[in-house]
Amino acid sequence: MRGLWIGLALALVAVPAWAQGRRAAPKAAPAASAPTPQQRDWCDGFTATADQKIEGCTALIQSGRETTLGLAIRYNMRGVMYASKGQYDQAIADYTQVIALRPDSAIYYVNRAAAYQGKGLYDQAIGDYTRAIALAPDYLTAYYSRASVYYHKGLYDQAIADYTQVIAFKPNFAVAYQNRGIAYEKKGSRDQAIADYRAQLKLDPNLQKARDGLTRLGVTP
Repeated sequence: MRGLWIGLALALVAVPAWAQGRRAAPKAAPAASAPTPQQRDWCDGFTATADQKIEGCTALIQSGRETTLGLAIRYNMRGVMYASKGQYDQAIADYTQVIALRPDSAIYYVNRAAAYQGKGLYDQAIGDYTRAIALAPDYLTAYYSRASVYYHKGLYDQAIADYTQVIAFKPNFAVAYQNRGIAYEKKGSRDQAIADYRAQLKLDPNLQKARDGLTRLGVTP
């Protein structure tokens, strides 16, 4: 508000007669300050804390010296750090900037979807996972994560379809059998649930959820 009053005061100052009818030359925008070597190291390195990486990537973003690809990388990294701190709104905002810069990269949709999922915005998450799959039809992580969202929404058929796709890509992925078995059990498909729990235990006998599922269904492993 103070800036608004200052602007009004300046607007009311009388213009000298000799200057009337002529516009003043616009002032050059102040040059953006260059990030320090430490800030660059924080954004690019592996040992900085989340807050340091956010500071470093912010300095690089605001420097005006990054290429389009560079900006996408910085926004994405900062988004990852925000998400790691549970600051999903800031993460979503950064991933949205990334997607505007690199709309054909599936990984950025997956990252934003995960942030939506963290906020419990399941429909938005499904939308982004679906866009990622459209761009990269063999993106296992997108199918697996979308299956989880479908499950949380009670859409068991869709979850089962996605877990089935994951298993087609990676037949030895024990947790995918376990999770598909849970979805089958929730749906009331007892025989399919038993088959998946047993398949999971053959791959990894230590996953307790499958054993618990078989116990609930009244059968032995």
